[in-house]
Amino acid sequence: MQDKNITPQALWVKLAFRLFFRELKRGELTIITAAIALAVLTVLTLSSVTDRIGQSIEQKSNTFIAADRKLGSAHPLPDEYKTKSKEYLLKTADQIFFDTMLFANDNLQLSSVKAVSKEYPLRGELIIKDDLTEQANDYAVKTGPTPGNIWLSESVLYALDIKIGDKVELGAMNLIAQKVLVEEPDAPFNIFSASRRVLINIEDVPATQVIQPGSRVYYAMLFAGDEDNIVSYYKWLKPKLSENQSWWGVKDKQSWLSGSVNRAEKFLLLAGLLGIMLAAVAIAVSAKRYCENQYDPVAMMKTLGGSRSNVRKIFVLHLSLVTIFAIAIGLLFGFALQLIAVDYLSQSMDQALPEASIRPWFIAIATGATCALMFSLKPLLDLFDIPPLRVLRRSLGDSIAVSKLHLLLSALTIFSLMLLFSGQWMISSILFLSSAALVGILYGISRLLFKAGRGIGLSPGSSWSLAIASLQKRASANSVQLVSFALAIKLLLFLLVLKNDIINDWQSQLPVDAPNAFLVNVTHEQLDPIENMLSAKGISTTGFYPTVRGRLNAVNDELLARDYSEQDNEKKDEEAKSGIGRELNLTWLTEVPSQNEITQGKWFDTGVTGEASVEEGLAERLELKIGDSIEILIGSERFNAKVTSFRKVNWSSLKPNFFIILSPDLLSSFPATYISALHVPKESKKSLNVLLKTYPTITMIDVDSFIKQIRSTISQVSIAIGFVLVIVMFCGGLVLISQVQASLQERMQEVVILRTLGAKGRLIKLATLYEFFLLGLIAGLVAAIFSDIALLLVQQHMFELAGKLHPMIWLVGPLIGAGFVSSLGYFMIAKTLKKNTSDLLRVLS
Repeated sequence: MQDKNITPQALWVKLAFRLFFRELKRGELTIITAAIALAVLTVLTLSSVTDRIGQSIEQKSNTFIAADRKLGSAHPLPDEYKTKSKEYLLKTADQIFFDTMLFANDNLQLSSVKAVSKEYPLRGELIIKDDLTEQANDYAVKTGPTPGNIWLSESVLYALDIKIGDKVELGAMNLIAQKVLVEEPDAPFNIFSASRRVLINIEDVPATQVIQPGSRVYYAMLFAGDEDNIVSYYKWLKPKLSENQSWWGVKDKQSWLSGSVNRAEKFLLLAGLLGIMLAAVAIAVSAKRYCENQYDPVAMMKTLGGSRSNVRKIFVLHLSLVTIFAIAIGLLFGFALQLIAVDYLSQSMDQALPEASIRPWFIAIATGATCALMFSLKPLLDLFDIPPLRVLRRSLGDSIAVSKLHLLLSALTIFSLMLLFSGQWMISSILFLSSAALVGILYGISRLLFKAGRGIGLSPGSSWSLAIASLQKRASANSVQLVSFALAIKLLLFLLVLKNDIINDWQSQLPVDAPNAFLVNVTHEQLDPIENMLSAKGISTTGFYPTVRGRLNAVNDELLARDYSEQDNEKKDEEAKSGIGRELNLTWLTEVPSQNEITQGKWFDTGVTGEASVEEGLAERLELKIGDSIEILIGSERFNAKVTSFRKVNWSSLKPNFFIILSPDLLSSFPATYISALHVPKESKKSLNVLLKTYPTITMIDVDSFIKQIRSTISQVSIAIGFVLVIVMFCGGLVLISQVQASLQERMQEVVILRTLGAKGRLIKLATLYEFFLLGLIAGLVAAIFSDIALLLVQQHMFELAGKLHPMIWLVGPLIGAGFVSSLGYFMIAKTLKKNTSDLLRVLS
């Protein structure tokens, strides 16, 4: 009686829910639910983990500038900037940089002074120690010196011949030498700048009376806070910035670190994109299979009088319920997995990872819903067209063709999801187009191979014959499987090789014996005794490079723009060609430095004079061509040199590098100082104090702390990359599982038929194993080739690595594909092969 009162609207809703719960209970929704959940899980896990790792890497990197952002100028910064920042909940600190003479015990030393406010540093820590004795240990502090005190680097203490507690005269003020300054988070890594580091409180600057009109001073304001607040603050600040004020973060500076951070973030982004592609493939396969499984129920409904409209409503709601349920499952497991991942990474990195934003959840839900809709759209439309006669003739509807429009919409869906996730056209296009080419070519090749299988002429009763016959029988289905296998293998090979190339490139630039110190301001007379002293202590060098300060004055007799003073109301010369804006460190060499590569032209000819080699970035900026003439100004002397080569310089190498190298005849007559990079073992560090005391005019720059920070960052990034790679490989394996599951019912039917015809169990097992072996072998070979092509493009255009082919993966790819797919495929159907024929028939019914 109650059913009679149910409205037609409520009836189809009730039927949809009944169908959903019945199929859920019977396990018929396993494949599509698992596929959608896999997509959501993959995207949520990868997005959350990469988001948190990216934030962690950026926070770690921000310690290199002691803040999240830095605002600098050669003139005092307005107080308005700091006042306004408080409205955006930002922390701030002030800095003033200048060079001056320090006096103590009748000794004097030119030093680089950094005056800081009490809030400094906003990120990172200062490392100090209490005295110069061997018993003194380094320790970290969160704030700088208090007023009246000065912290000095070891080299300054040695040069002034003082100890902790002595007075140091800085301008008109006497300060107490309170601590030994060991490390600063934002210490400049410039081997040509002054290395005599000194730290004072900014409140002491006025009393020193050092800063006078015309003094060369640099002012900086540090900012730290929530990234969204910083971005909002910069939107307010940007229109107010003048030309002589610069705003930047750690990734804005062209440094070794910024390149490493950018590479790491791009790799994590790639991993997320590959995860999306793998998940989309799994849904595309399972959605088609899901709709095919509904052919019989739809035919039955139409036989019982159900209209096409009601059938459409029932199955649209049914699919919506499946999608919602699968998304919820994916979110649940994805959240749990990313918690496990974050906990592992936090322990490995020895630091807590920041919280992820809401964006990964949004992308995960959007991915699951969009994929379910777009990949099910055409199969659903086909489902509604199933004729009622299928209840009598089960083959009706099986020949429905795949629509080209559906394929196009599916491809656009995948590309749109990749673009949504990455926000970058180039990286999305390279991966998408290379994968699309793989799909198209491999599908065509596979159809030809499988159709030609009958002509091989193997023994009728052999396992190989049965395997090839099975491949040929399911040519279309196996072609799709082959494409899916190849796509998964291609993406995994791509990520694995790229990960190794990136980390190997980092590690090659920082080998164990990399230089960790520099000697600067060495005179010609000091060369021999210093080299002998270093050799006696077992300290290796990169050789001594002569340096002369000079200015690039003109190109082809056209003067370059020089510096101009805004303070003195001087106007920029708009007609002059853009120049360097500062003096350069020039050198002369007879051979190309090991860390340089000639990219155009040729190195200096023996006996030819007046030649110059220019770094390719500078050449591009000045629009130089081989054969151009450049004018160099040193003091009051000027001379011309002919550009004979351009060089690619590895600025990441811890060795002296130069924008311009001149032939020896041009510079050898000028007074020069020498510079060298050293590798100083830890046990030899103390012995260098003798050298500094013997030659107080020499500057030694210790970059051990810089290298330690870089290696720490690389280690953390490597752990993160490795973990993300494991997640993507796991997702790739699940894609392969979903493909095998999709064909499981058809394979069960084949097993029943073969057993009925008298085939032995061993024959069927081997045939199945060989079938998957051939699928994996072909998929692995094609995947390796396309993966290498994509790698070549990505390495050159995204990661600024030397693009190269990897012939080894052409061999490894097929072996991995054959072994992985055959093992996985056989494992998946092993349970089916163990069942007796009556059990299989019961399952199929």
